[in-house]
Amino acid sequence: MYYDTLTSEEQVSRLIKPILLVLQEAGGQLDRSEIRERISELDERIAEFEQKLYTSSKTGKQYKRFDFRFNFAIKELSYVGLIAYVKYNPQITLTQKGAGVNLDTFDVQTEVRDKARAYWDEHSAKNKPKGKPTPTMDADEGENEGTGLTEDELLDDFKVKLQSAIANMSPEKFEQFARALLTKMGVQFTNKSVQISNDGGIDGYGYHVDDDDFRTTRVVIQCKRFNVNPVSEPDINQFLGAMNKFQADYGVFITNSRFTNKAREAAREGTPITLIDGNDLIKLVIKYRLYITPVTTYVLDDFYSEE
Repeated sequence: MYYDTLTSEEQVSRLIKPILLVLQEAGGQLDRSEIRERISELDERIAEFEQKLYTSSKTGKQYKRFDFRFNFAIKELSYVGLIAYVKYNPQITLTQKGAGVNLDTFDVQTEVRDKARAYWDEHSAKNKPKGKPTPTMDADEGENEGTGLTEDELLDDFKVKLQSAIANMSPEKFEQFARALLTKMGVQFTNKSVQISNDGGIDGYGYHVDDDDFRTTRVVIQCKRFNVNPVSEPDINQFLGAMNKFQADYGVFITNSRFTNKAREAAREGTPITLIDGNDLIKLVIKYRLYITPVTTYVLDDFYSEE
């Protein structure tokens, strides 16, 4: 994988321009999850890095190295005044300074990385007298799991566990999981689903009733549990052929992996296809509380750590 060939510092540097670009294109404001999705759509190498799970050599726990690098990039962009955010609020806002950046001539190293070193030096000096560990780019990020995490990091930790659990499902269980999710979203599957499963790339057949205009549409689904490869254009084309065979009004293609750009382009042609990738799956599981139990937790504000 491309990002595995880079040093930790280079990984952070490679994320900074795409973050600024998607914020500029969006008018200056996006949630963290939206930024992650959009920079992944810009560059398939980023998309691959964002999805990859690593295993801590010290704890054996799985984690996303991307989360650590992304959070470093966000903090450094904030330190140099190009973006702004409020603690525990997922919304990131481009400052006037950030909106005026010309990315064609922008030097990430001199304008962000070098200037941000002062932030990390100050952070390190504050933590040393209190005996607190200072985050370093080369640390085994998985070793800090579950200790002193912020609310955002706790959610990231949960998402990693959910992604890992989905990846470990058998293909049959993943298909059951996908049907359960779409049922929550209003699709009513019929006995025909069982009859046509494994026939022509279709894993489910049902109907969706729009409560607003009382319109019923035929929907078919395809499930692919891929732990390495992304869904490619040929997969989409095969699904389109199966959709036409069963006269579907639209299709839903679900994967725990990701879709290549060519696959996304193919899905926009012909009969409509809704694409749900690994990140979408996690958001939908949380939204519909599918086989999860929400709990309330608390984190201490900075007030408690200030002298």
